[in-house]
Amino acid sequence: MASSSESSPKRGPNHPRRAILGLIVGGSLIALLQWLAPYTDHQFANMGCFAIGLMTSLVVLYQLHRWARSNGYGNRVLVVASLVLLTAIFGFRFDGFSGELVPQFKFRFAEPEHELRQLSGEAVNPAPVSTSQESETLAVVDEPSSSGFLGEQRTGVIAERDFGIPTNTNDLEVVWDQGIGSGWSSFAVASGRAVTLEQRDDMDCLTCYDLDSGDLLWMQSHQAMHGHPMGGTGPRSTPTIHEGKVYAQDAEGLVWCVDLISGKSVWSVDLLELAGWTQVDSEAAITWGRSGSPLIVDGLCVVPFGGPEANMTTGRSLIALDAQTGDVRWTAGEDQISYASPALFTLAGKRQIVIVNEMTITGHAIEDGKVLWDFVWPGQSSGGANCAMAMQANDDSFVIGKGYGGGSALVKVTVDDEGNFSATENWASSRFLKTKFTHACIDGDIAYAISNGSLEAIQLSSSEQRWKQPRPSRLGQGQILLVEDVIVAQAEAGELVFVKADPNEYLEIARFPALSDKTWNVPTIAGRYLLVRNDRQAICYRLPSREE
Repeated sequence: MASSSESSPKRGPNHPRRAILGLIVGGSLIALLQWLAPYTDHQFANMGCFAIGLMTSLVVLYQLHRWARSNGYGNRVLVVASLVLLTAIFGFRFDGFSGELVPQFKFRFAEPEHELRQLSGEAVNPAPVSTSQESETLAVVDEPSSSGFLGEQRTGVIAERDFGIPTNTNDLEVVWDQGIGSGWSSFAVASGRAVTLEQRDDMDCLTCYDLDSGDLLWMQSHQAMHGHPMGGTGPRSTPTIHEGKVYAQDAEGLVWCVDLISGKSVWSVDLLELAGWTQVDSEAAITWGRSGSPLIVDGLCVVPFGGPEANMTTGRSLIALDAQTGDVRWTAGEDQISYASPALFTLAGKRQIVIVNEMTITGHAIEDGKVLWDFVWPGQSSGGANCAMAMQANDDSFVIGKGYGGGSALVKVTVDDEGNFSATENWASSRFLKTKFTHACIDGDIAYAISNGSLEAIQLSSSEQRWKQPRPSRLGQGQILLVEDVIVAQAEAGELVFVKADPNEYLEIARFPALSDKTWNVPTIAGRYLLVRNDRQAICYRLPSREE
């Protein structure tokens, strides 16, 4: 009698079962990472999911290929997979990453959705004016304004609300809706003009639009272009309007001063030339492009400086230029720059400039830039960078947050009897205020912020989370402004969201479709005007009057 091994054919591997098992294991790991993401970091979770998804796809494809070959289907699985891949490559184009590292794609042959306003003649790069000439700006009584980054006070907080809160689309009057060059700059508004930075072809452009018509009034430009697959293309900072002049910094280190009305150049300064730094070395150290919005204080234009290590002793954290002439008044600080903008605080009774650097936060004397105090705040300007500004919490403290799996801290600044300042931590947390591209807006003892993609409210004195936005309504890596009693939020996906500024619970008032693509730009509110933009579209709304 033949043995059982001789009578029964030997079974080969069950490839379909292995493919299904691979899908189950891979899907379970992805589900686990996404479940943990709100408690860790959505970006890191998405990176892990991508890696697991790629490995799972390869395992499944291999097992199906083996099954097809063993059943006489040859390489059909590989052929079909190759056709699908080629169709995707030729039918779609890569359109960058979201703020949480989700790759985005567009149909390759789609026509541009929004048309750029154009200029011709003398309005393009108007002739320079002498620094001794007075501004041509005309003062307009009660003209709505928002002088620069995060509003008039650079806090993201507008004390009085001049508009009624819209509750339906009929309440949002579209004043203009048009194309705009790429970049993550926001609008500054004064004298009926809206100024921003944008990329047009290979030109870095400072542009001025009529607030009521959207007409392009003038443009200053020079040949430059910063771009990165993860960070996108174009300028990152927001211009500052002060006493009829516009101060702006592009992504590669050129600082401009331009007359607001005429668009004529007053002065310009190349920070890389001053620092003795090449563009290649600058890009290696400051990978995502310079993002510091100019701070105008006591006749100075202050911006992050940057430079090689050799410049540590002479100062590379900040540079102060004469606001009238562009002459260098001082440089200060040893640390490399980050992507935050300088702010004016009064801490421990002293007015001072506070800046978040690559690895530290420092306070500087306004008159000479002297470092008054420093506080260790690790980051990496070529990787997990510091982007959020410090925000003053009370007379002697400020709040700082960080994304990339970071967290937040409340820092107290004190001065002793001999006039020596120091900064110490009141509390620190890795659970909340994990601001990435955004900033905390502070109302008394409550801080509102987008943390790891979700809006939340934190009580500063007790370091207690009061509420957190539900996951289905997350804003992603968007932006917010606090206007008296309402939070005006710009979701990363482009929606406008109005939320009641209530410390006790999350109350969403209304949500409207607005921009149609990824948006990292801060919205601008000037009176009843609300301006939003991203790297391809800009919309100006007029909100209802408060009486209505």
